[in-house]
Amino acid sequence: MTQATRDVPRYLIQSAALTLEVLLVFGRPPYRYTPSEMAQQLDLDRNQAFRCLRTLQHVGFIRMDEDDRFVLTTLVDQLAAASQPQPTFVSAAQPFMDEVSQSTGETVNLFVLDGDQMTSVDHRDGVRPVRLVTEPGRRTPLHAGACPKAVLAYLPPAEQDALLAQLPSLPRFTPHTELDPDALRAELGLTRLRGYAISDLDIDEEARGVGAPIFNASGHAIGAISVGGPASRMTPSRLAELGDTIRSAAQRISRQLGHNRSPSFPLE
Repeated sequence: MTQATRDVPRYLIQSAALTLEVLLVFGRPPYRYTPSEMAQQLDLDRNQAFRCLRTLQHVGFIRMDEDDRFVLTTLVDQLAAASQPQPTFVSAAQPFMDEVSQSTGETVNLFVLDGDQMTSVDHRDGVRPVRLVTEPGRRTPLHAGACPKAVLAYLPPAEQDALLAQLPSLPRFTPHTELDPDALRAELGLTRLRGYAISDLDIDEEARGVGAPIFNASGHAIGAISVGGPASRMTPSRLAELGDTIRSAAQRISRQLGHNRSPSFPLE
């Protein structure tokens, strides 16, 4: 199955969410799909994909073409014409930051890519007596911290290689800051597999957290959202749980910014 959050969002109708995820796939090449091809795109059972396609066909969003593949109809043009301008980066993220803050009780940070660094543009303080505190406007290099490494993992190869070449000369914030290019490159590969980065004492010896990239409509990583807390509270199992949460939040923010990527909701 596609990546899913541990908790189903309140009021979510999973069958409706799945059908809409199927509809969104038609926005990706080759823009026409058989039930089997759609099932492969979303890692679904073929019969499940077929039922979703038939539902969309019944409503009028798709039709069967001459090659027995489903394609979009002009009905989607009416929705496109009624769409509103894209929200700003911060305004798109705010409701999801609130959601993560309320569900985890931990500190939530929002960073935007600013040249070769990340800048803090919003945050939600944790609710526990012992918590992380974020300085507004803080700028951080891309080689350490959950949000910076989440973006670095998805930069174009040439930009990523340029930064890794400079790594030995970059700041070592703690004894755990990784300054070996090969080691950090391997870590970035794991970040792409998971969909989120882990900050394990590498920027603050008393803090751990996870961060996931946020993409714009063009597919570029333009920022990241993170959640974390004191190292004593951030066990491996807790970080894995928070990783699922933050990855889902980042995907949904990216959707608000017009990026059509893998599903954000549980599809079981």
